[in-house]
This record gives sequence, C-alpha cells and structure tokens, in this order.
Amino acid sequence: MKIAIDGPAGSGKSTIAREISLSLKIPYLETGLVYRAVGYLVKKKLGSVDQLYWEDVEPLLSSVEVIPEVGRTRVLIDGAEVSSEELRSEEAGRMASLIGTLGEFREYINDEFRRLVGKGQAVVEGRDAGTNIIPDADLKLFITASPEERAKRRLKQLKDRGEEGDYEEILKKIVDRDRRDMERKDYPFKPAPDAVIVDTTGRSLEEVLREVFSLLNRVERG
Repeated sequence: MKIAIDGPAGSGKSTIAREISLSLKIPYLETGLVYRAVGYLVKKKLGSVDQLYWEDVEPLLSSVEVIPEVGRTRVLIDGAEVSSEELRSEEAGRMASLIGTLGEFREYINDEFRRLVGKGQAVVEGRDAGTNIIPDADLKLFITASPEERAKRRLKQLKDRGEEGDYEEILKKIVDRDRRDMERKDYPFKPAPDAVIVDTTGRSLEEVLREVFSLLNRVERG
C-alpha cells in the first residue's frame, strides 16, 4: 500500500504518518526532513542567506543520503546522521523553505523520492506527496489546521525543548510560508484533487487517528 500525506507545517501530518508507518510496518519517507537536511547543509557551506539559486544547491546534493525506515526517516550527510534537533531548528526550516522555491530542486528531489519508493509500500509525507511524488497512492490525505493552532503547537514544541519563542512572530512566519508556497510558480502547494481533507484544529491526536485508520480500513476492504 502507498499512502500520501500532505499538509502545512504544524498540522500534525508527521505524527500521523509515523503512526501509520508503525501500525502497518511499512517505510516512512518524511520529505520535509530531507528539505531541512539540505537547508542545514547549505547554511553550513554558504552561511545564512536570503536568496538561493540552483547552482548553489546542486553541488551539495551528492553528500545527502536518505533512508526510509519503519517509523522514521534517516538522513545522512557525508555518511554521518544529523541529529533531529539540528534539522528541526528554526534556521534549517527557513532555509528549507527557500530551497522549496527552486523548481529545479523540486524536480530533482521528487525524482529521488520516487526512486526511493519504487514499487514498494510506503508512507510518503510532505507538501506534494499526493500531487507529484506518488500520484498513484492508494490513499491521499491532506492534514490541515488553522494558522493560529499551528503557531500554538510550534510555540509549545520550542518551550518543550527549552527554547524561547514569540507567538506572533511564529504565526507571521507560518502565514508567510503558506502564502509563498501556495503562490509559487512551480509545484504550488495545494491538496490533490482526490485527497481527503482532515482538519486537526481543536482535536486530539487519538480522535484524528481514529478517523485516519477508519479511512485506511475502507481502502484495505476495497
């Protein structure tokens, strides 16, 4: 079975994808983590920049290796695994968003993702899994939540890690990224036409998972 899970940051899509992967015991490809890894690498090599070009990014890609596993995605840079904390930093996220505006990069990385998945089973999670990576998925989900809810969740994540954060600033970044992703010329961010929309605003994880597994059971029964 192939399952595509898309949605904006903070919607809960990664948690849902991981739970499905663990339950079905099939590999999990977290595409956003790969974007963050490339963003982390770009910052390491080029410093903190506000604009990127394909020529800046392409020479670095041979250093990145992606390994989908049950319940997680491993990303190696020059053969060494990078910690989740480093990849999920605010700066890695900002750089990942910049990289996402490069049409050449999205074409390259989506080809790589399709190669990784091949004909096997997988849970693919990101922002264009159902529209571009595995459009033949057995089930396509688009997980969403209000920007305000997502900002609250992000602030809680930061506090849980002992970091500071400002709600209004986080909310602005979320709204700005949503607009940038939806308005980009190449690969605009939107649900696949046949995706099931699941809104997690104000809902518990258990409640959302019940809905998702009900959808999965329906697909498995044909």
